[in-house]
Amino acid sequence: MKKIILILIFSLLLFGSTRGDVKIIEASENIQYLSQKIAVDYLLLYNKKNDNFLKKRIEKNINKLESFANEILEMTKSDSTKYYINYFKQDLNAIKKIINQKKSIENVNQILNYAEEFIEGSDAIIDEHKYDYTKEEKMLMLSKKAQYLFEYVTSYYMASKIGISNDFNREKMHRAIAKIDSILLEANEYNYSKELKKNVEQISTIWAANKSFFSNEKGLYIPYILLHSTQYSQDILVKIERYHKQNL
Repeated sequence: MKKIILILIFSLLLFGSTRGDVKIIEASENIQYLSQKIAVDYLLLYNKKNDNFLKKRIEKNINKLESFANEILEMTKSDSTKYYINYFKQDLNAIKKIINQKKSIENVNQILNYAEEFIEGSDAIIDEHKYDYTKEEKMLMLSKKAQYLFEYVTSYYMASKIGISNDFNREKMHRAIAKIDSILLEANEYNYSKELKKNVEQISTIWAANKSFFSNEKGLYIPYILLHSTQYSQDILVKIERYHKQNL
């Protein structure tokens, strides 16, 4: 009897821990997406200078990112996770100052560097809280990862068009492109319904076309077309994300 009770207690503790880990991982993935969204919008703002709509959107996403960071801080008991979150808060304060300063290549570089720090720190948090994912959980996380990777690739494409281009940045872009290829390959192999299968194929078709522009530094600069098609793909990914959440 005592053994059964101990097993039940252990199972409840494990279940509670896993649920908390899921929430922390999801909040970390949201931070990754928002950090890249901020970077892309700042690159748009660099060319448009006094666009109040863009500036307000950046400010809104900064607040959202901060909210997810606070959410993790409230849930975690890990000192290293707390360290990353406090580091994020410092970065956010720096970004808030930058968006009110005169636009410059130096500031664009700083925003891109902060975006990298959010990804690096969030990856460390995710790694710390990971567990043995079910197939549905894995596909859910891959769909969220693809959303931020689309923004990530777009930010470096846009940066290359304003003169911020070097071998290191190109390597980061190509690694992200390879990750998206891998995620879409898994998504195409998953046994979705007919409608969702068609949606995944739409993303793959859009991505195949966009990838040629991302990889061609001397090609046409079409940020708004790429951003619009990327947003369309992300909307489908949100739909896929909801599907996997319902199946957990």
